[in-house]
Parts: sequence; structure tokens; C-alpha cells
Amino acid sequence: MKLIEENMLKKFLFSCDEKGIQYVSWKNNHELNLSLAGHGDLDLYVPFSQKSQFLILCRENGWLQFLNPVATYPNILHFYNLDDKLEVFHLHVYFELITGDTWIKEYSLPIDKWLLENRVKSEEYGIWVLNDKSQAFIFLIRHLLKCGSLTGRYLYWRDIDSYAEEWKKLNKDLTHDELLGPFDLSNYLNGIGVSKVKLKLPRISNSLRFRYSCSPYLRYSYISLPILRFLTLWKRLINKVFYKRKKVFPSKGFVLAISGVDGSGKSSMLEEIYLVFGKFLTIHKYHMGKPQGKFIDALWRVIGNESKSPSIASTSKNNLPTPRRKAIIGVILALMRLRKARAIFKLSNKGGLMIIDRWPTNELGKMDGPRVIIAKDSGWFENFCKKIETWAYSVMPKADLCYFFEVPIEIAISRNRLRVKENKETEEMISARYFNNLEYKPISKKTIKFDNSGDFETNRKEFLSSVWHQISLMC
Repeated sequence: MKLIEENMLKKFLFSCDEKGIQYVSWKNNHELNLSLAGHGDLDLYVPFSQKSQFLILCRENGWLQFLNPVATYPNILHFYNLDDKLEVFHLHVYFELITGDTWIKEYSLPIDKWLLENRVKSEEYGIWVLNDKSQAFIFLIRHLLKCGSLTGRYLYWRDIDSYAEEWKKLNKDLTHDELLGPFDLSNYLNGIGVSKVKLKLPRISNSLRFRYSCSPYLRYSYISLPILRFLTLWKRLINKVFYKRKKVFPSKGFVLAISGVDGSGKSSMLEEIYLVFGKFLTIHKYHMGKPQGKFIDALWRVIGNESKSPSIASTSKNNLPTPRRKAIIGVILALMRLRKARAIFKLSNKGGLMIIDRWPTNELGKMDGPRVIIAKDSGWFENFCKKIETWAYSVMPKADLCYFFEVPIEIAISRNRLRVKENKETEEMISARYFNNLEYKPISKKTIKFDNSGDFETNRKEFLSSVWHQISLMC
């Protein structure tokens, strides 16, 4: 029981029991030790009648739903959660028993009630699982249904070692006479390809005959199956070669930014988000501080956009009217930031997590904010530039969430000394920017100040846990 209390996933399953939500781990139970430790997915069946209750409980406990961009099935959902040790847990939940070819799952089997009638509480793990006889029966059904096409047989053969491990765990004390369930398998056992010591592909004739007997449970017309197999193969191939997408948010993505002065640790924490969440989630990384790119940035340095003086943009000393040359640069920078921000939001509509180093503000003189300062004697051109810049920042999309990292000035300067970077800011510039941006307000729906001055490992856990919690509240 101690392990159950210490494990986020097991505690959640206990909550299901307390709420009267029935569930059963119905396949791949030979890997339960891995799934319950956050090293694989746990395959659960939950009755459709309790789907709403289950979804509410997931939301209350911080479980986030994500989709597989190349394979979605009705009433099969993916949920993820993050514990305080930054272990990622994955629930693969079936509200309907859909199975068949690995890639199209073309059968919906009406054995929901039978699954729940044959569940038992695991003595080793304390959760509800199918008893061994029922698991073995389900295994043989899947064994036959998955091997009735060339692609299906190839995919099954590719993972044959895992299937063999599962069968080895189930068949120790079973005989064919004990393989009883809602379907009669007696006509398919000869040549089925299973024995006490070995698992191999069943005869294709056996698979085809059994699949034909299950035709009433097909989700698609029989003649459309080859087309569906080709389409899903093409979709997966395109994703593997070009898009390389992992899981995505169900509707639209999430735009997460981190702002802060140089040396506050933004880049390090963005990398941690990528390393932890990127194990399963589609992530795109951007830098909004200088959207112009290295080549244009170099040109700007030549024409005077950068200065070695602290009297530069984003410092309190920068209150002089902006000359025409720098007004042009300010407008170009504003439009580039707007263009990149809109591109980020357009891509986020495909469901990924956008993580951005810095995000614009509409406060004059602040970091990543407007630069053009107008005085009484400013000309019409400077005023025109100011209007364009003001418009650009006024229509800038709001990040869903922006963290502003705070550290003592001494730490910011110390960290900056250790950075390897071209045209690195001087200590005087770091100090000037630091004090002028203490009340920095990014253009975001929600802003959180985060103290990033302590131990890195402690901050890492606190920050990633906070990010997950905030996303779970906002999605």
C-alpha cells in the first residue's frame, strides 16, 4: 500500500475506486511494472457510461489529454501527468473496445461487460487487471485480428518479442479447453501459432476466417480497408520524414514564453521543458528577442543599432528622441516581432507546444518593447514610424502564459560572465536593463514571476511542475 500512496498513477486509480468509476487494465499487463513507474502507457478500459465522470476526475487531478496526430480513434484517449519527481505518466484509455490492425483498429468488439466481469485486483500492484484466462482469451483475439493483412502481419512481426513476453506470462497453466470467452475460438486454434514455449504468426487463412466471422463488428466497410491501410501508411510516412510530430493538444496548441534579463536562466529552463515534455509532446522553439536573424542583426550593428553604452533600448537612461535611422530600425523590429508572433500562433493551431525565449511588451523603453521616442521637435517621418510601431505592438498576439524570471543583480551579472555568446552585453548594460525591467509586463494572458536564483535542480522541479499545473488549468 505504501507504493500506491507514493505513486501519482496508483493514487489516481485509487480515486477511481473511491468515485465508483470502474476500470480494468486489459492488455500488456506483462509491462505493468514499467507503466506504473512512468516508463510506458497503461491500457485501461473504462465503460462509456462513466466517461464523463472519468474526464472530470482527470481534470481535477491534473491529467492532460493529448492526441496522436497520425492516429485518432473514437473513444480512445491519451492522458498524461507529471509528478513532483518529473516522471511522466501515460494513460491509454479505451471507453470502447476497439482493436484490429495496429494502425486502423477496424473492429469494435461488444465485450465491455465481459471485461468488467473478469477483472481482479492485482496482488502485486493493487490495481484492477483482467484475470489470466481472460487476458489470454483477449490476447488470442488480437493475435488473429492483427495478422489478416500484409501490413498487419509485418507490424505484429516487428513487435513479436513483446507479444511473446505477454503470452509467456499468460499461458503457464492454461489449456485450450480453458480459453473460454464471448467468441468461439475452437475452429481457429489449429495453426494459430501459439504454444507453451513459442509464439509465431498465425496462418493467414486462420486470421482471415476469424476476421470474417467478426465482420458484424467492423467500423468500416470491408472493401475500404485496403484504402485505409494505404492512407494511414502515407500519413505516418509523411509525419516521420517531414513533420516528426509527437502528441498534440486536442484543439489548439499552447504558447509559453519566458522573459527576463540576460543571466536569469531562460535558455536553460526552456531546454528543460524540451527535454521533459518533448519525450511525448510536439514542441517548437523560438527566440523573440531578435526575430531578424543573424545576418540582418549584423547589418544593424554596422548601421548603429547596437551600442556599447547603457543608454540603449530597454534601459532607463534611454529617454532621448529617436533619430530617423533608429526609428526605421524600431519599426522594422516591431513588424518582425509581429510577423513572428503571428507565425507562432498560426503553427500553434496544429496543436503543438510553442516555447519562446522572451515575448514582446507594449511598454516604451522596456526589454522587447517599443523603441521610438517622440519629442516636440520630432519630424513627420519619426511620428509616422511611431504610429506604425504603436499599431504593431497593439495588435501583437497575447502569449497564453509568460514567466518572468527574477534573480538578484549579482547572480545575473555572474551568470552573464560565464555565457559564451557573440557581442555579449557588458556588466553595465546588464545592470541598466535589470533595474529598468523590474516591473516588466509582457503581452500575455497570464504572467507569473518566478524566482530562479536558487539551486538549479530545485528550481527545475518547481518550474516544470508549475508549467504543467498552469497548462492543466488553462487548457
